[in-house]
Amino acid sequence: MNVLFVAAEVAPLIKTGGLADVAGALPASLRALGHDVRVVMPYYRQLRDRGIATEGPIAASFLPLGERDEELRIWRAVDAVTPTYLLDIPAAFERASIYGDGDDDRRFILFSRGVLALMQQLREVAGWQPDVVHAHDWHAALVSNYIRTTHAYTFGHVATVFTIHNLAYQGQFSTATLGASGLSERGLIENGMGPGTAGTFNFMARGIVHSDVVTTVSPTYAQEIMTSEYGERLDGLLLSKRDRVTGILNGIDSAAFDPATDVNLPEGFSAGAISGKQTCKRELQAEMGLAPSDTRPLLGLVSRLVEQKGLDLLDAAIPWLMLQTDAQLVVLGSGQPFLQDALLRHARAHPGRIAVRLGFDAGLAQRIYAGSDAFLMPSRFEPCGLGQMIALRYGSVPIVRATGGLNDTVREGWDGNGFVFHQYEARHFIEAIERALLAYRESASWAILRERGMREDNSWVRAAQQYTGVYDWARGLRTAG
Repeated sequence: MNVLFVAAEVAPLIKTGGLADVAGALPASLRALGHDVRVVMPYYRQLRDRGIATEGPIAASFLPLGERDEELRIWRAVDAVTPTYLLDIPAAFERASIYGDGDDDRRFILFSRGVLALMQQLREVAGWQPDVVHAHDWHAALVSNYIRTTHAYTFGHVATVFTIHNLAYQGQFSTATLGASGLSERGLIENGMGPGTAGTFNFMARGIVHSDVVTTVSPTYAQEIMTSEYGERLDGLLLSKRDRVTGILNGIDSAAFDPATDVNLPEGFSAGAISGKQTCKRELQAEMGLAPSDTRPLLGLVSRLVEQKGLDLLDAAIPWLMLQTDAQLVVLGSGQPFLQDALLRHARAHPGRIAVRLGFDAGLAQRIYAGSDAFLMPSRFEPCGLGQMIALRYGSVPIVRATGGLNDTVREGWDGNGFVFHQYEARHFIEAIERALLAYRESASWAILRERGMREDNSWVRAAQQYTGVYDWARGLRTAG
């Protein structure tokens, strides 16, 4: 199949979160299965400033935005593993920011219109057109809307797949955005999302309504977002499309995340040759100023320090952890100031037991995965989560809350690979840590648990095979009308 990926960020070119990892890794895995996958993203100023190699422009035109027209030039990234097109729209992306500007609605209207211009260019000049357009998150949601409405005559036969990475970020703007988009309320009022009910122009809702198939980044999250607890006011809309909603678990790059070859580690190791992990633990303790100990359990956390990630539960659990156990804790991340301050206070109160590093350091993150005995992810909600998969790969046994992708990847029991709690309460989190620490004292059974997790396949190959099935499904729906 010919597949066009549409995303606002693509690793390694631009990355602010997990979306970029998916848009960077999944196309390459699909191409390995024989599909002709191409990627389109904005040409941000940061890319230009870094001097990435490009060819072109391969096309130039103007894009309508309300009563204005804005310049578009299309470039191609030379060194990208997957053929990648960069939409150079100065009015939208010739600035320092990726997201968060007051005119984000107009910026990503222009991006979506630019995607349609690229599709026309590839069809007319290169003789290539997609069988499937796969759009990601709200920034790309209008592509499906345009394909089904203003560009239906040209591209109405093209199947559309829309992936929700995090329903909490929907791209909601005032109804004034409607005029700039050139779109109507077609399809939305019928689903209860017109201005009279929602009061906003909702990018994500439009992607859901106008796409043939909607996917999320884990099977559990696909079910959760159709409930009032997790649905972010779109649960009714998603329920109305439930026969076209599915969840596919993200993967990790098993070559990049390989403790046997990771250059960030003081010594490599694998499931069959584990001794290097003890070296990694000792070196991590030394690097972070923790008391040296081979026998004390070392807990790790690498995360954005925000409430979604369950940091309030960790804050509540730390006094118990310090008084009732001999465990150590190392934290890497940044986020909400009150959570950062709380963790720093704990670190000052317990030197040698707790170490906190604010910010993000990719090398240190790898060393925490490799050096820790167990990895904490007590998330309030977690659409997929990659941390638990990386932790498994590096022999750090995950302790997680059963939500989203955490529920799909971590199991507790006779054939388990970690420890799980369900209710979002500190006492349940503490009980899960307690069970893990008891298991840690049984070195033989802990070694079996750790090895089982290290040998699991969470690579992108599995996800790519499942997405191939989704593309076939979307094409069948499109053919059937």
